[in-house]
Amino acid sequence: MSSILNMEWSVVRSQTPRIKRPCQRCGFVKPFGSTGKFRLNANGSQLDAWLIYRCDVCGSRWNRAIFERRAVSSLSAELMEALQRNDEGVASTFACNTKGRGGGKGGTDFSLKRRMVAGDCADACTVALTILNSDHVQVRLDKVLAKGLGLSRNRVLLLVEQGSLRFPMNNVKILKRRVPEKICIELCIGPASDRSVFWNYLVCTD
Repeated sequence: MSSILNMEWSVVRSQTPRIKRPCQRCGFVKPFGSTGKFRLNANGSQLDAWLIYRCDVCGSRWNRAIFERRAVSSLSAELMEALQRNDEGVASTFACNTKGRGGGKGGTDFSLKRRMVAGDCADACTVALTILNSDHVQVRLDKVLAKGLGLSRNRVLLLVEQGSLRFPMNNVKILKRRVPEKICIELCIGPASDRSVFWNYLVCTD
């Protein structure tokens, strides 16, 4: 009788998202990353605040607007202090929120923390894989599976079409969607000769 191996992957953000935008110095669209530093400008009772970014290629600076003409009285004392001292956590929170903030499309680097919950690799033919995304990393499911299994995204799609990789409702469109907070996937392992390849990726942490 074949056994089931229960695995858990946690999607972890490697760095804050890059924002792709035109770089005046490079002359092309390039990725910009947050420096974690703020620029503040107080004008009477109003505040302008920017998060400073730099081009990954040439280092050119770009100030991304966080607040524009915001009433100082509407901000908590804690937030004001955090902005003034370039609080790392607050800067990361703003940097991770790229939706509707201008500057173009963001991209996210991530890693996977793998944990064997129950079962034995030796004779398992089925893997019950739970993927957790508590940090709400903006990354597609097919990209996570490709990275986790050491395969191309086309190969992942082929596994789904062959029935070797199954998930809720078996809707192939879910591969192109962002990873939810939690999703359970079933992976059927092939012949013994193929298993060692999968085990190296399933179990080993990035």
